[in-house]
Parts: sequence; structure tokens; C-alpha cells
Amino acid sequence: MSAHPSQQGAGAPSNIFERVRHCAASVTRYPLDILTRDAQLEDELGIDSVKLAEIAAVVAREFNLPPDRLPRGGKAPTLGAIAGLVTQVLGESPVALAPVAPAAPVHAATESGKRVSAGPDLESRVRAVFARVTRYPEDLLTLHADLEDELGIDSVKQAEVMAVLMKELGLSEGPKPAQRLRTMAAICEAARALLPSAEPVPSAPVGRPVHVMAAPLPSRLDLPFAGKVALVTGSGKGIGKVIATRLARAGATVVVNSFHSRDDGEKTARDIVESGGKALHLWGSVANEEHLERMFSELGEKLGGLDFLVCNASNGLIGPFDRISPRDWDKAFRTCITGTYECAMRARPLMAARGGGGIVTMSTSMSQRYMHDLGCQGVVKAGVESLTRYLAAELAPDGIRTNCVSAGPVHGDLLGMFPDAPDRVARWEAATPGGRLCTADDVADVTELLLGPKTQRVNGAIWVVDAGLSGTVDGLLPAARPS
Repeated sequence: MSAHPSQQGAGAPSNIFERVRHCAASVTRYPLDILTRDAQLEDELGIDSVKLAEIAAVVAREFNLPPDRLPRGGKAPTLGAIAGLVTQVLGESPVALAPVAPAAPVHAATESGKRVSAGPDLESRVRAVFARVTRYPEDLLTLHADLEDELGIDSVKQAEVMAVLMKELGLSEGPKPAQRLRTMAAICEAARALLPSAEPVPSAPVGRPVHVMAAPLPSRLDLPFAGKVALVTGSGKGIGKVIATRLARAGATVVVNSFHSRDDGEKTARDIVESGGKALHLWGSVANEEHLERMFSELGEKLGGLDFLVCNASNGLIGPFDRISPRDWDKAFRTCITGTYECAMRARPLMAARGGGGIVTMSTSMSQRYMHDLGCQGVVKAGVESLTRYLAAELAPDGIRTNCVSAGPVHGDLLGMFPDAPDRVARWEAATPGGRLCTADDVADVTELLLGPKTQRVNGAIWVVDAGLSGTVDGLLPAARPS
């Protein structure tokens, strides 16, 4: 890279770190001054697993490292750690630095009816699906790399990949949830065992899509929130984006917040402004105290106060109960419980200075029921509902109402992250009175209502929005497997 120091003296640790730092800046577009040696790339800087993989690939090309020596995953949580790994590899045998021929491009789509052999064809298709869903560089996706610890592909994204892969391979059933498929090689072996021998593998079938786009919101003639300022955490995409857009169309100046999805958050704010609304994007994690201090300080300085807070930012593993790790519990608790509490307490003085305000927290109706693969979120969201009641009592003297929207399965990206997503959606819809799941607009309807003037005497309430699903038993338990 011409912008980096020359190859002369490239082995010096300080020079290596600066080159790594420039690689990270080229991928993230972050200013160099925040890309410090010891900042946690994911937890402090909000660089998600996809961006981390891109950084690793750029660093590998910069230093001509073989794919199996890419700095990644838990071994490289900071730029300093990445620079240390690069220094270590550069100090090893010159054989490790031999140029690596680029892999032939792997096409995601294959000709209909193409057979999967026992050889590399299945591996190529699995690798192609991972590349398409995760947007990782293909040279990073080696068959024996640990998906989570080395590649940073969390359980939610793995479930999304598996759903796409099952469609690609024409499988009606995937590997059993109890199987710990930690690598692409293990996934290939499990898939091979499920494929009928010598049977053609069809292209992805055309069927009922899992992802349903929300209908565009109509223009508003009434502006009940004119002059109000609303902060919606985790609003770069999904339900949070729909809520932010809805509040903006009701006249509020909306603060869009995103952390891992920074680009999405900036785009959401731009879209609101281009549609005639008022919006500001603030990047940061609700689980990080320094980020919150900066966010609320900037909010107060630029907008002068706060009227509404929607605590939509969330975290929680989707998958088998026995796969929840202490780190999963910690991340879910810090985001959903600590993050909600800290946001509410920082919002309190800003709202009190304006005569009061409204807070809406977000839960799941499965916090009071059992749903297979939702153990982590269900347990933590039960805590959010309890916290909502305490906030309602504690903040009421300042004229602040706190209520909770407890949503069931909602059509959108999240549904596609469940294992066997199409079958589950069909089962949930069949068990829902009326036969139709909710949409993000349904959740936004109730959120807007709870913040508005028609619910001034509603405080500490948990409003369930799941079209009646939680009142049934069918569809919540896992489907029975044939013996």
C-alpha cells in the first residue's frame, strides 16, 4: 500500500503496528486517533465480525501471510494483538511467507441438478454459502478454522448460514442442535451424512420467504411529537429502524443509535432526513459506560434535552440451552439489563428538565413462556420486564413513565436466524390465533401509543404484542423428531 511506510525496516514492531492501524482505518473508515493499540475492537470500537474478517484479510495481504496464519478471532481482540501476531509470524521460517496463490473464485449459485460428490464440491458450496451470508473474504474461510473463536462468526450468524445452506442442498432437516459443528469441515461431514447418495442437489428452492419487508409508512398530517426529541437505541436496522422512522414521521427529532451496524445507523438517519424528518446518528454501545457518557453528553449539547427513550438495543444467543457460555450471559446482561438501566438513568435529568418524558423498553413474550432456542434472551428479557417496573416507580416523581413492549416472533431478519426457520415460522403461524405473525410496524404502533398523550396514566405496564401466540402451547415447543 503506497500510503504505508516502505518495506525498509518493515520488521520493526512500531512500524508493523502503524501498518496494521492503517489497514484497519482503510476498512472501517475510522479516524486513526481512535484506533489505539489496546482498544477492544468489538466491545469498545464496535467493529463487528464481518469488518474484523475484512481487516484480517487486508492485513494478510499487506504482509503476504498465508491464509492459515491470518490474525483473527479471540487471538486478536486489539490492533496491538494483531500487530504482535504479525511480528511473531514474520520472525518465523521464511517458508511461512511464501506467496499464496489466490483461490479460484467459488460461485454461490450452481447449475440446477448438479450432483455433490464425496470430494471437494460440497466443501466449495459450503464455503460459498458462508462467503455470501457473512460477506467474509473467501481466503479467510478455511475449512478447519473455528467458526466462532477464530472467524468471529457467532451462533446467530451460524444459524442464518445453516438455514441458507439447507435450502441450497435441498435438505428438509439439518444437523441436530446438540451437534457442535465448530468448523466448516464438520458442517460438510454432517451435511454429507444427510444427503442421499448419488442424488442431485437442487438449487435453492423458490418458496415462501422468511424475510418480510415492512410496508412503507404513509405520510402523516398530524404531528403529535413535534418539538420532541427521541433516542432509539439499536436503531440502525430491524425493529429499531422502523420505530425511529415512525417517531420521525410523527414530528420528533430522532437520535438514531447503532454500534455494530454503524453504516446502517448512518443510513437510517440519512433516510429520515431525506424524507423530510429530523435525525442525528450517534455511534456507541449501550453496554460501554464511556460510550454512553459521550452519547448523552453530545445529545444534550446538540439537542438540548430528551423527551423519549426507546431501549431497543439487545443481545442474546439464539441456540440450544446447553450452548450458552458465560460470555454469552455477560454480553446479554450488559446490553439488555445494564445498558437499559444506564440509558434510563442518564435520560432522567434530561427528561426532568423538560417536565417529564416517556421510556419504552423491549422484551419478548417468551420471557414468561418457554421457546426452544430462546433461553438466553428469554431469561434476560424477564429481567428487563422486572427492571421496567422498578424504573416506573423510581422515575415517576420526575414525570417519567416507563413501559415495556413484549413482542413475539416478528417477521424480519431475526426469524431467519433460528435453526429450521421456515418450518418454525409455519408452525408459529399455525399456532397463532388468526394465523399471522406480527410485523415491525405492529411493534412500532404500540411503542408510539405508549409514548403518546393517550396513555398518560399507563406506567409500569408490560404490553404483549404477539398476535396471541403466547396464549397457546402449540408452536412454542420444538417439533417432535422421528424416532
